[in-house]
Amino acid sequence: MCEFTVYLNGKSDSDVIATNVIKSKIKEGHISMMDSSGKTYRVDNAEIVTVDSIMAEMHLKSVA
Repeated sequence: MCEFTVYLNGKSDSDVIATNVIKSKIKEGHISMMDSSGKTYRVDNAEIVTVDSIMAEMHLKSVA
């Protein structure tokens, strides 16, 4: 199973908003995610820019 590190608006360590993410859904006005321990995350006003399973990274971008 691939566990993603999720970045918001960048690619540095300070841009990491979640780790070990195994599931994500695009919902109305937000992105919902869950990590391997069952913890959920919600990112309002964002869109998915890239998902890279080789690097185990997901990049999000804030939208107005």
